[in-house]
Amino acid sequence: MTKIRRPLTPYRALSRIADLLGWDGCAEVIEKSEWSVRKFSDPDAGREISLQDAIRLDAAFRRAGGKGAPLFECYAARLELMTDSNVDHAALLLDFSGKAAKETGEAISAALEAAANSRNPATRMRAITEVEEGMEALQALHVRLSMMGTANGAAEEA
Repeated sequence: MTKIRRPLTPYRALSRIADLLGWDGCAEVIEKSEWSVRKFSDPDAGREISLQDAIRLDAAFRRAGGKGAPLFECYAARLELMTDSNVDHAALLLDFSGKAAKETGEAISAALEAAANSRNPATRMRAITEVEEGMEALQALHVRLSMMGTANGAAEEA
């Protein structure tokens, strides 16, 4: 059974890298066992990937044709959330909303294309990737909205 990994976590970022490189490929990049790499991606294992290994994996992800740097993006988002007390939240909300709209629009488009070409595994995989990116953008927007309420001194609603 596949374990759920929340977007914008190192566990999800590593899983995204493994989707492209394979668990064995990730292990080769960081010179650790496949078992260790899988444990790094397990939120219940209590293990954390080192900064050096994260950099190596993000670089390998890019070299293999991956878009972005999943671990770097995860850490950057966390840092921003921890240190943005004087940030223009409205401008950031517009930016995050725009990205969420773009990514979810691409996800819907790819899903419709997969429906039209249901026997094409490449089209289906592209749709899955686009949906995952859309989910990550929506999760980032959700976090941003939550942080706005906290940063502005407003009580968070349940």
